[in-house]
This record gives sequence, C-alpha cells and structure tokens, in this order.
Amino acid sequence: MTSWCNARLVVVGRPTDVTRFRYLAGVPVALRGVTRLTPSAGVRASRVFRGDMLVGEVQGLFCERATRIGKGLLKKIYLFQASDEDGQEHFRDLSRLWPTLRFVYVYGWDGWNEYSYGSHLICGGHIRSYRVPIRLVEKAMAKHGVDDNPNDEWPYQPEIDAEAELMDLAEAHWKESLLRK
Repeated sequence: MTSWCNARLVVVGRPTDVTRFRYLAGVPVALRGVTRLTPSAGVRASRVFRGDMLVGEVQGLFCERATRIGKGLLKKIYLFQASDEDGQEHFRDLSRLWPTLRFVYVYGWDGWNEYSYGSHLICGGHIRSYRVPIRLVEKAMAKHGVDDNPNDEWPYQPEIDAEAELMDLAEAHWKESLLRK
C-alpha cells in the first residue's frame, strides 16, 4: 500500500527568476476551491513535479499567489501530496537547473514520531535537512486536542490543524537562510 505525505514546495528568489519558474510550472492559483489540473496545466506542471505530486491521494497540486518576502525577493508556495518518499532528491535535481532559486521542501507524514514532520533547504544541488523534534510534535498534537481518533473520523480536524502548525514550523526554520541574497 502506498504511503502519502502532505507537502509543500517553497520557491524563493529574485522576482524575475520566480516568475520564470512559475510560468514553467504552470500551476493555477487556488482561489475558492481546489480543483484538479486541466490537461494543459498538467502537462506544464509535469516539467517540475512528479506524477504522484500532480494528482495526490485526495488532493491535487495547487499553489498560492506569490508574495514579496524581503527586499528584491519573491516567494511562491506549491501544495501537494507525495507518495512513498518525501521527494527531496527530486527537488535536488531540479535545483541544479535553477541555481538562482532556493527551495524549501516541507513534508508532514501521518504519525507522531521524530520522522513525521520536517523540511529540506535545497540550493544548487545541495540539501540541508531539519526534523521537527518529537517534543514539539507531541506539544502541537496536545495543543490541538489530537487523540487516537477513536471514532475514525475523516477528515479529523484537530490533526489537520496540528499538522498545518508543524509544517509551518518546519518551513519557518529556514526563514533566515531564505532572506539572504
């Protein structure tokens, strides 16, 4: 059985470079609801994302609007689900083609262990990794009232909220590195 993780790719660089990358990826911005990629958007996005990332388990690939994050820097976030592996090697290869961009690959697996949440800063083919410490995972789960989901509810909102917080933490770990030119 395939395992899936929720993931996001944060792309940071000069506005012209991020815009070129955005155009290559061709992923539409999610406005009110997340819909599947059109066939033409799927073809363009497949130049950047693997097939499993395009369709996901229950959610397809989508992105947020680009935002300025510092003087002369733009940030674009792509959200998706990936199967089996967490994908950093795929984005390491991509980063070699885009040496002026910095990528942060953020992942969140179901589970409460030390491997469940983390991120990778990827630049020019090099990877630095961060795992959210287990004590922070447990603290976030408790804060949001996550238990063992005794009624087998899906979606289980407390876990979704805790996961979003943990993935935000994993992304924020690299903030200073992203702001450097």
